[in-house]
Amino acid sequence: MKKEKFSSSIRSSWICQRARKIFSKIIEGLWWPPAALLIVAIYWFSVASGIPTPDTNTVEKYGVYGDSFGRITSLFTALGFGGLIITLLLQQRQIRMQEEAAKHNSQKEEKARYEEIFFRLMDMYRQTLCDVRVGEVTGREVLLKAMGRVDASLIEERVNALPRDMQGRWDSKTLTTIDLQRIDYLHYRNFKIVGAEINPQARLVDTFEVLLGHVARGVPDHSLTDTYKELLFSQITFIECRYFFLVALSHPARARLRDLLAETGFFERISRSQIYKLHRDMYKEYWGQEIGLRELPSSIPMAPARVKRAVKAHKAAGGLAKTTYMLRNVRQLPRKNERGESDVLQ
Repeated sequence: MKKEKFSSSIRSSWICQRARKIFSKIIEGLWWPPAALLIVAIYWFSVASGIPTPDTNTVEKYGVYGDSFGRITSLFTALGFGGLIITLLLQQRQIRMQEEAAKHNSQKEEKARYEEIFFRLMDMYRQTLCDVRVGEVTGREVLLKAMGRVDASLIEERVNALPRDMQGRWDSKTLTTIDLQRIDYLHYRNFKIVGAEINPQARLVDTFEVLLGHVARGVPDHSLTDTYKELLFSQITFIECRYFFLVALSHPARARLRDLLAETGFFERISRSQIYKLHRDMYKEYWGQEIGLRELPSSIPMAPARVKRAVKAHKAAGGLAKTTYMLRNVRQLPRKNERGESDVLQ
């Protein structure tokens, strides 16, 4: 019973759709007005030919004869009303098409304006990055050297990570009060070192904030935000990624930068090897944003377990198994031998 009701509903909906398509084609076509007039003329001729003419020339007779055409008058009245309805439908359809065309043109213009501003900001960001200068060092090299000083200072003071025993208690959530105080000291030293060495390039950071804001909040509703995000992130190197992260971590005044980094998913671009775990924990604790580990794709399409079995089998067969490879041009670099003579790495 349910199947019959379901099939009947499907059949009725199909009939309605077909009728709607046929009616739409009739309205859109230009052949139906002459065809309708021809049908009316044939009908009028058939009705008029069947009406007898009066046999006497009196007003009463001709009045009865005129009343005999009442059916034709009603037909023309109905046709006129139907034509009015069709005219209204055609006007409504035309207005709707004009509105859709205007909306489409408006969206195209809005998208064109957004992309023009986006690419201008991209060019401005690149130019600002190239203009960064500290002494004789320019561009990304300035950021790279600043982060190098940070790494060297943290390693020198041994505050770049938790001690191994403390890390174990951290993972097992069994930290003591002394451990928490020692962690506070590590955080304090990291904030001091990073804040001192990472001197924010104000123009560069401000330009990057404007660019992120344009991508995060200025995209038209009908456009795909992810497309512009991917385009932006493809132009940002790991050097800039880590630099902006350290600026956001160590400078409390950069609240807008932190908000935009979180809103745009910027931290998803940072891999596991580019920032310290201690810095990820600090960012989560002080700024409330957790930075996950980005899974890097494998360099070869083979599972590690399979590679391990292959190496073991090669050794069992008496072969010399190798798990690393040095570039050939690196192996052939000249070097000095014990007698001070130039040699070639083999």
